[in-house]
Amino acid sequence: MRNDDYSPEWNRINASETKSGPFVKEIILPPSLYSYALERGGETYKEVGFYLVGFFKKGICYIYDLIEFDYSEQSGGFIESGMKRYLRLRAGIPVGLRIVGHMHKHPGFTQYSATDKRNFLRYGNANPLNAFLIYMVDPYPQISGYTATSEKIFPVSVIIRELTSDEELLEKELKIAFSTKVLLPKKTNLSDFNLLFSENIGSETLKVLSRPTIQFNEMDGETASIITEKTRIRVIPRKAVEIEGIGKNKKLRYRIFMEETEIIADLEKILTQLVDIQKQKGYDLVFYENGQKLSKNTKIKEIRLPLTWDLEKSPLLPIFSNFYQFWRNFFKIISQKLVQSEEIASESSESQISKLEKPYQDSELKKLFVNFSKFWKDIFKLSEKRKSEPEMETIQEFYELDHSETKKKQRESRGDTLDYYI
Repeated sequence: MRNDDYSPEWNRINASETKSGPFVKEIILPPSLYSYALERGGETYKEVGFYLVGFFKKGICYIYDLIEFDYSEQSGGFIESGMKRYLRLRAGIPVGLRIVGHMHKHPGFTQYSATDKRNFLRYGNANPLNAFLIYMVDPYPQISGYTATSEKIFPVSVIIRELTSDEELLEKELKIAFSTKVLLPKKTNLSDFNLLFSENIGSETLKVLSRPTIQFNEMDGETASIITEKTRIRVIPRKAVEIEGIGKNKKLRYRIFMEETEIIADLEKILTQLVDIQKQKGYDLVFYENGQKLSKNTKIKEIRLPLTWDLEKSPLLPIFSNFYQFWRNFFKIISQKLVQSEEIASESSESQISKLEKPYQDSELKKLFVNFSKFWKDIFKLSEKRKSEPEMETIQEFYELDHSETKKKQRESRGDTLDYYI
């Protein structure tokens, strides 16, 4: 019997379909994801776009999440996504799901444009198992679906409904020398699973073992400078950090593959490539493990559970507010003094000099050094708290630490790796 007979019934093309027309007959989109797309589309006159995360099964495309583009271009009639998010998503999506196509908004119609036609056919040429959604918000909500081969675009029925119990995802954890996770349809038979595993284990291995941490030690424990017969080599795989809150579907966790020696501050940089974080002035990105805040110098090897994240107001905001006010008043006084000096020089009157200087000594200078005093009082207050509470349990205590080592590691860290892993 040929290997084709053992192919999984999802995420593949049946041989009979190649003769009967399009490979995708129907697209299932949950109401929560459709509402989210309408909400994002209603917030701007510009087009918005999303990657569709899901899988195919018996000619049906099931959508499980929407991830918005990181726009390299965005206007009322055109959008283009950057490649960083796309490559990171391809690596971060658990085995069993993939990017099946994309969805974007049109201004008042749901027919594909000439640009869409070109993109759909190009996509279909690379992978004829695909799905595309075009929707509009005004004057009323409407959505249309399409799929494409290398030669033709076909309309596809779009059904907005909740997923049934059998259509929900089942999560299984696999452990070899490293651990990974698989998302697959319920009631998956063993032959399908065997093929899924064999087709994906190679890329999963690359994500974990590509550029791992490698330790070289001699028999006596000393670090080796060159590799000899007595050198012990230890390969430490990259760690898959699970992150919640990446897409609209909060049940899905995406993975970021990192070295165990990296820290939370490095994870923050990567998260901003996956999510459009609107960072407000005075707010910090905070990560939580099992409800506990993590400091930015927490090492990745210490993480055991999936992480969540949020934006939190920084305790340093009032401190630097006072410091800013100090320098604002300072430069204001200096500029006024320069103007006075020019006027005094022209009039050459000692009585006028003393008359002009006194008000600034009594009012402006007093306000100036009050702000400066508040700034240092806040600094010393934080310093005393650090001495009395050595355990770093809050984000405020984290900011009391010396960041020199963290900054040094950040400067030495290499650039983005966009090949086989996040």
